[in-house]
Amino acid sequence: MTASIAAPVGADLGLDQPAVKNRSRSKRKVEAKQKRPNGRSKTRTQDRTTPRASVILRRLLKNESRKSLTIEEIVSGLGPRSMSTSLMVFSIPEVLPIPIPGLSTAVVIPTGIISYQMIRGQEDLSLPRWLLERSVPRSAFSACVNTILPFLEKAEGKVRPRWRWVSSRAAKRFIGFFVLLMAAIIALPIPFTNMPFAIAIFIIALGLAEEDGALICLGLLLGIALIALIGVAAFGILSLFGVAPQL
Repeated sequence: MTASIAAPVGADLGLDQPAVKNRSRSKRKVEAKQKRPNGRSKTRTQDRTTPRASVILRRLLKNESRKSLTIEEIVSGLGPRSMSTSLMVFSIPEVLPIPIPGLSTAVVIPTGIISYQMIRGQEDLSLPRWLLERSVPRSAFSACVNTILPFLEKAEGKVRPRWRWVSSRAAKRFIGFFVLLMAAIIALPIPFTNMPFAIAIFIIALGLAEEDGALICLGLLLGIALIALIGVAAFGILSLFGVAPQL
């Protein structure tokens, strides 16, 4: 008798309402937690709809029937990320300590053209016809790409979009000017400078492709340090001959 009366009385007084509210709140929290991972995974999927540079380069190596590849075929195969990825590809011959016949001679000119177009704010890459028609031995291109791919794939596993203001349109103009400066230094007959500057350009290009501002800054800092080192070395050499400017 007492139990049968207490239940309706408690219900009338609203004594069980806190328990109902707590249950509804806990359900909402569980639903919110379940939705969060789905939202994150969707964002990550959208970010990776564009193939990465390593995937694009592997696709270019699949066609083994051709003995040579034209620059136009290489650039066309790079797809929508051709501006930054092309900058990366053209820097590879100087990054690697191995001779790449037919490709190493075409490093400075395309790098200079790409960096100049970055200064102008262009989004789409355009190269002169005479350069696009130039062919590269497939064996040399394969050796070049296969050597750099292990490092590139490891780097792509660690980079992520961050500091996106560094890869903004205004920032790209400055980056283009700095890359053009490094390309000009590579063109100069200064021993032991081509590889370090090419590595700096490669790092910057990878950061642009992945929208990783921290990686772009790393490449810029490396380039600045190299330029400063060359300046100090040049000043020291001029001092030995007594023609250094007075500070």
